[in-house]
Amino acid sequence: MSRTNEPVPENLIHLIDLVIKILRKLGFNRAISYGVLTRVWGLISGPITILMIGTRLTKVEQGFYYTISSLLALQLFFELGLMTVIAQFASHEFAHLTWGDKGEIDGDPQAKERFIDLLSKGAKWFSLASVALILVLAPVGLVFLGKEADVAVDFGWRLPWVLAVVGTALNLFTVPFFAVVMGSGDVATVNHREMMGAVVSSVLCWTVLAIHGRLYAASAVTTGGFVISWIYLLREKPAMLKMAWHRITGRSGPQKPEARIYWWREVWPLQWKLALTWVAGYFVFQLFTPVLFRYQGAVVAGQMGMTLSAANALLGVSLTWINARTPEFGKLVAKREWGQLDSLLRKVLLQSSAVSCAGATVGALLIWLLQLHYPIGQRFIPAPHAALFFAGIVFNVIVAALGGYLRAHKQEPFLPLSITLGFVQGGATWLLGMKYSTLGVTAGFCAVNLVITLPVAFVIWNNFRKKWHTD
Repeated sequence: MSRTNEPVPENLIHLIDLVIKILRKLGFNRAISYGVLTRVWGLISGPITILMIGTRLTKVEQGFYYTISSLLALQLFFELGLMTVIAQFASHEFAHLTWGDKGEIDGDPQAKERFIDLLSKGAKWFSLASVALILVLAPVGLVFLGKEADVAVDFGWRLPWVLAVVGTALNLFTVPFFAVVMGSGDVATVNHREMMGAVVSSVLCWTVLAIHGRLYAASAVTTGGFVISWIYLLREKPAMLKMAWHRITGRSGPQKPEARIYWWREVWPLQWKLALTWVAGYFVFQLFTPVLFRYQGAVVAGQMGMTLSAANALLGVSLTWINARTPEFGKLVAKREWGQLDSLLRKVLLQSSAVSCAGATVGALLIWLLQLHYPIGQRFIPAPHAALFFAGIVFNVIVAALGGYLRAHKQEPFLPLSITLGFVQGGATWLLGMKYSTLGVTAGFCAVNLVITLPVAFVIWNNFRKKWHTD
């Protein structure tokens, strides 16, 4: 007998309502949901990838695989934070625009022209950056990896490396298109593309490993994101691509001076500052594992690496709340609606801080329980050390929210702080890691963020907020 007409239990309805209320309080929307799902997928796919690498690659091949991945991360030095800058400028222009069918743009003619000019100049910049990445990174990797390969190896690594670099460059070229989409406020699309790219990349990587493709798995990872990105752009935003192409090739006709983006006068002053901020942050977060590897050995470095992966997942999930609201910050600044801007910051701070605090607590407790009862727990650094590290991540989330607020004004007042932290945090990591192992690097990370980063960032935010909103 059919049971489809049976009423839903009242307790279940109340439970669903409660869950919905909690999610709304936490600020969940489509953009945040896709962002969180991407991080959740990383937590699921990460162990599977590690397992397949451990069973399908030799120890030497595994070393090459992770070294290739680390070298590909140097793409940051070619991107230089420009995605964030383009998104900020796009959000100001799109305050007066709306999306039409297939990527058409409707609204104020001058804002539309400046929006397209921003996209076309961003595309030119990233086309050059993509070519430069291939010309610089490919030979550097061949030389660097070749030194290790001087010892006889029975597998090919040169072609997989070059293909991985080319895939990374092709992904880099898509950055300006998704930057303007994000700046327009359509963060859900960007996060959805990132989620689908992560899923496809993982599946391609597993497939290559399963058929004994060895190091070609590294290039498969970069291929997934590229394919998903261009499928979306060609299917959903062909009109935007056409307008950008016409502007690049000069087929759109002459521009009025007020309808142009003057790159060196408007964009570059923020770009170079944010680029230095990103580079400083890169060195800070990349020093933990190599310092421990050098002074404490491979086992301790591996424990730190696994803990760092968990911390990055926590940071990524928490930043989803901030990144999803970044276009709203820019639009409110463009409209000079300071009260709503401050209100939105308070909301974002509360939500992202709550998520990061909860995640840090759960993460530290989980590591502690694993170390008490399961051998895999020994793959992490000691739970008290992990707790210190996760606390530092919570402080970073708060500073990230303040930074997003300030950058919405097309300024980067955190630049001196970022450069200073690059030296202070880097030095602390080196000295404390050399003498006190994981306790030293985690205590140093937490202390620097609590004593220097957080209070100085708050003072900078408060001073510039008062200056900009009273002028």
